[in-house]
Amino acid sequence: MARVRTEEKRRQIVGVASQLFIELGYERTSMSLISEKLGGSKATLYGYFKSKEELLQAVLVYDVTEEADRLMNEFLSGENLREGLITLGKAYMHRRLSPGPIANVRIVATQPEGSTIGKDFYERILGPAWRRLANRFKIMMDAGILQQADPWIAAMQWKGMCEWDMFERRLLGAIKEADPVEIEHASIAAADAFLKVYGTDQVASAGGKKSPAPAKKQAAKVRSAAAG
Repeated sequence: MARVRTEEKRRQIVGVASQLFIELGYERTSMSLISEKLGGSKATLYGYFKSKEELLQAVLVYDVTEEADRLMNEFLSGENLREGLITLGKAYMHRRLSPGPIANVRIVATQPEGSTIGKDFYERILGPAWRRLANRFKIMMDAGILQQADPWIAAMQWKGMCEWDMFERRLLGAIKEADPVEIEHASIAAADAFLKVYGTDQVASAGGKKSPAPAKKQAAKVRSAAAG
């Protein structure tokens, strides 16, 4: 039971730190302020995290890793591959443009030269999260649902097609929030363009309307392969 309480406390600390990073920025957020918001002692805080940098790493881990799990579930929830890609695209971009992830990218990108925070973030957290999608595409390629290709390139191309220039505009403050209509248009266009390049006849059958029975069987095969 104590172990569960310890994890709950850790999550509470990460949640408070994440909110303060969004509101005040990383530099203006001190361990003392985090401790004050938590209503505990600094000794307790340092018992979980030895430094603000270590706490930032935890914020990034929770944000990306847990969201990757949720987004993969979104992908697998589609009736067919096209619908799964559209659903995933919309969920990804709404999350990508939300205050927390934008604040985290700004924090990491503005660390001084020589800091290892950005490198560690990519190698330990962000890269592996995208590798999961690439691995799903590889499974589907091996099952004949997608054309054989480099799955990492396929994942990165899908990512770029979903983002348009929305991420840059949001990051630079040209827009203050996500536009649901633009995100939906981007997600549909990305799914259709992706399937034109990587799709096979199986995908066309699974998403088609001319042959309902075969389409239903093929859709089940798509979901089975995607679930890995």
